[in-house]
Amino acid sequence: MNTEPKNVWDSLEIVKLIVSILTPIIVGYIAYRLAKIGNDMEKKQWSGRMIIEKRLEFYDQVVPDLNDLYCYYNRFGNWKELTPPEMVQKKRKLDKKFHVYSHIFKEDILLEYKIFIQNCFITYTGWGNDAKLRMNIDKRTDLPNWKIEWNELFVSEEQVNEKFFNMSYSHLMDVIKRELEI
Repeated sequence: MNTEPKNVWDSLEIVKLIVSILTPIIVGYIAYRLAKIGNDMEKKQWSGRMIIEKRLEFYDQVVPDLNDLYCYYNRFGNWKELTPPEMVQKKRKLDKKFHVYSHIFKEDILLEYKIFIQNCFITYTGWGNDAKLRMNIDKRTDLPNWKIEWNELFVSEEQVNEKFFNMSYSHLMDVIKRELEI
């Protein structure tokens, strides 16, 4: 009769021993997993902040030039201070920025940019030739600082409808705004 109670007691002791060994292991594993989740979240937040900072940097670099093109086309704002060669140069600069930075955006910002640029310029006008401004040259040649050679930078007969031009600008700016989560 003495042997049976001892076996039950030994089983209880074994269970207690197993539980006392497993408890710190389980707690340690849970702590490890929580720390890993915390680190992963921190890395994602840091990465997200860096992407937003790059997008803001992109915004600061391209929006003033986009606005200059917009003002020059619509003939308001500082358009009289700008020259056709400057507009072509701004296009080159914008092309580079959009191609370099387009990969850090979720939406197809490059497509919206290309649509806008097609409404501003005719490109591929011949090897070594500059893009041509797709704008009405009238009212520009009357400016006191106008140079006759600038006439070659325009293709007035292939103008884009002002409504399409303004819509393409608005769509591009909307994409940029959404990407900045403004």
